[in-house]
Amino acid sequence: MKPAIVLGRPIPYLTFALRYVLATPKVLACVLFVLLYLSAITYCRFNYYRDPTSAFFDSTSGYNKIYSLTREKEAASYIEDANALTQAHTPSAEPKLCLGVATVSRPDKQYIWSTIGSLLDGLSVDERRAIHFILFIAHTDPHVHPIYGEKWIETLPDTLLSYDVNHTEILKIAKWEAEKDYRAKGLYDYSYLLQKCYETGASYVAMVEGDVLAVDGWYPRAMAAVQQVEDEDAWDTENSSWLYIRMFYTEAYLGWNSEEWPRYLGWSVLVFLVTIVSLIGARACSPGLQRNLSNVSLVVISLVCLPACILLYFFAGKVSMQPPSPGVHRMDNFGCCSQGFIFARHTVPLVINRIQHHTMDYIDMLMEAVADGEGLARWVVVPSLLQHIGGQSSKGDEIADSRAKMIWNFGFEMYNAAKSKVGSPG
Repeated sequence: MKPAIVLGRPIPYLTFALRYVLATPKVLACVLFVLLYLSAITYCRFNYYRDPTSAFFDSTSGYNKIYSLTREKEAASYIEDANALTQAHTPSAEPKLCLGVATVSRPDKQYIWSTIGSLLDGLSVDERRAIHFILFIAHTDPHVHPIYGEKWIETLPDTLLSYDVNHTEILKIAKWEAEKDYRAKGLYDYSYLLQKCYETGASYVAMVEGDVLAVDGWYPRAMAAVQQVEDEDAWDTENSSWLYIRMFYTEAYLGWNSEEWPRYLGWSVLVFLVTIVSLIGARACSPGLQRNLSNVSLVVISLVCLPACILLYFFAGKVSMQPPSPGVHRMDNFGCCSQGFIFARHTVPLVINRIQHHTMDYIDMLMEAVADGEGLARWVVVPSLLQHIGGQSSKGDEIADSRAKMIWNFGFEMYNAAKSKVGSPG
């Protein structure tokens, strides 16, 4: 029955439509579904914009620094205070960890101050004593680096390293520098620093690039991860060794990867079948559902509602829907990049040997090839202990710069500055 028309008064179509919806269960269910679905989309837009695996990712605000801003200030303050030190740190005769950081002068912005400051700021006396810190200025002429001559490089590193090789080697390195052969020189520098760390006798070696920030409390979290991996290694006799523990990863490669589509399809079909069977079973037991849940309604649910919900789940992003729990996890696939690795001492000679015989790879690609070839496990610490801040590549070209800006850990920015010392995300 249509509403009565009264001259001089507006036709109450909205009131009529509302009464009709409320009086018709099937229509009401459809309206509620649409409203809930739109609400879910709105929620995703406001909450998953920092998830690079999500369709709602916003590159404009997703890369905003949050915790990094705090950590950069703390690192800068630490370096400023270190310039006033007059006495160098006394290295331990039996370090637990060798921390190796190589640095080269970049075309414009330098990041090494933030890297060193964040790695050392917050360490307790005992933690600092357990670390042998090697700072490697990777230039045939170290004077070209902006940090050369600053007071803190005389007091903070346990070893200030430069090339100590024969004349033939120096000429080879100088040729790489002149030709800007970053790949060959990068591999050489990595193996050179890794060897120097090995010579300290440390049980573990952490290789960290010179354009990262470390979370406050990175060392105890890293050592806890090492202990957990070693414990796992002792119990797992079939996989008796590991290559590295990753201190940095980017979520950009942890989405719904095509290699796992059979598993995603299987779970989607299972959810679909369980839902439909449950509705059919509930209708058989409920007189009310028998009146309102017709076969047509089941078809609409099957062909419209359920597929829409499943699609939204995937659009929301894997990192948001299936976030990795804090702790140490296997990451034998989709790991990136080489910002920070921890190696056990016994694997270092293997890594050095492979680097010296594979001069055409990048470090992260080579590490994956070594692990695959030797059947070695790869682990990662979640949340990431490092953040890549090198928006300007040391290679000095626009393509490299654009790629460098995408190497980002979004979870790192969620650290709570007040809690990061104990490794708690915000």
